[in-house]
Amino acid sequence: MLRKCNATPSLLGVAFALFAFALASANAFAAGPDLAVFVFGAGTDPRPITAPEQDVQFSVAVGNINGDGDAHHVRVSALLPKGLKFGSANLTPTRIENSNRLIWEIGDIPAKALPRTFDVTAAAESNLAPGSQLIISAEASSSEANANPADNHASYTLYVQPPGPDLAIVDSTVAAVPLNPDGPATFEMAVMNAGNLPATDVWLEATLPNEVKFEKGDPPAEPSTSQKLTFKLGDLARGQSRQVAMTIALDPKQVPAVLRSDRGLTFSFAASRSASSARVTDTQIEAAKRIQYAGQDVALWLTTEGAKEPGEVSPKDDVTCVIMYANLGSEAAHKVVVTMSLGSGLAIARSAPQPSANVSNVAYPGGVAHWDIGDLDVGMAGSIRSTVHVTSVPDDGALVNATISADGIDIDTSNNSASLLWHSPLPAGTLKSMRRASVIVGGAEGASVRPVSHRLRHLFELILVIVVVLIIVRARRNA
Repeated sequence: MLRKCNATPSLLGVAFALFAFALASANAFAAGPDLAVFVFGAGTDPRPITAPEQDVQFSVAVGNINGDGDAHHVRVSALLPKGLKFGSANLTPTRIENSNRLIWEIGDIPAKALPRTFDVTAAAESNLAPGSQLIISAEASSSEANANPADNHASYTLYVQPPGPDLAIVDSTVAAVPLNPDGPATFEMAVMNAGNLPATDVWLEATLPNEVKFEKGDPPAEPSTSQKLTFKLGDLARGQSRQVAMTIALDPKQVPAVLRSDRGLTFSFAASRSASSARVTDTQIEAAKRIQYAGQDVALWLTTEGAKEPGEVSPKDDVTCVIMYANLGSEAAHKVVVTMSLGSGLAIARSAPQPSANVSNVAYPGGVAHWDIGDLDVGMAGSIRSTVHVTSVPDDGALVNATISADGIDIDTSNNSASLLWHSPLPAGTLKSMRRASVIVGGAEGASVRPVSHRLRHLFELILVIVVVLIIVRARRNA
């Protein structure tokens, strides 16, 4: 599959001019002409680039497509910047002023007339500095006032490159296509000549990880080794690109070891060309991919805002709980539901968005709030902010538990729940290091919280005090 990505310049130019005129003059309703002028790239490569001693092709279009009256004695001019020299035009200018201002006096343009285009070829001078810019400006005028004078002016910027071809790898699907052990994966990408001269004998070289086997390619690949492939794409004109597709599959014997190590597999790609009997590589990219089973993977995270100390709340406190959720899988998740369950002494004061339902539950006296999220596309995420009012704090702590679920099989259930456990503030004078942090627990089977009892906590405090006293006594004896 060698697909050229070129388009017919004349059709593109006319379509652009028609659209631009309609857009720029959409608000012109007053009687009279409405001249609009535009400048855009032309030729086989309409990109706004050039290089020293290369030709530049551009078009100036002027029309009265949205005018309610004829434009008389129309004059169109194009000003070439320093560094560009006029070569030719499809319609010879009426005159040229100061060797760089091209002027066409074209008479009258009727109301609603389609744009008229002047195609110009200019030459870039040899002393242009790569990285510099050249700005071409154009103007149109008539003997009458125009409805939208701002439309009578336009400009076009050219970017100066070093002369030569420059290959780039574009439109790659490697990052988006999941790599899973259930079947093959097809990666697509294109090699584009982003430079300003033709590229000769272009190759795309792909280096696959040892855990992957190559199945087929379009165009067919020439394997250098079992893991290195070469796609020969021929010559590329400036601005031209060719598409490559490759289908690979995981080696089933090596999948368990990769999953156990939880490491990524690195794919490397390089675009090269022939130059003076040697190969020149313009672009090299790498992509590290992890094995991912096909399916949805809904996940959530639970955090708090507003607590004076982490993990501590008091009666009458209002604490904000933030639930972040997302679909980390390779397929859309349907009928997604998020819940937040509150233990004794807690209640939702307000929430954004509001819960779809709020039901009572024996295990969670503070209630269970439900949010019907609906469908979550791959990579989509959202958040829920709820203000939780504290009425009391049980001795074993106040529990907040959040879960997320969806229809079908979740490929990773370890991120479907998260919990927070809040305690009352410690007595005044307690060492800062003894303060408790909120417990955050996530798991497929829900939260599992084991709070430390007050008796055990006091024992830890007593041991710490004894250790500090012994250190002080020993220090005094040594003194």
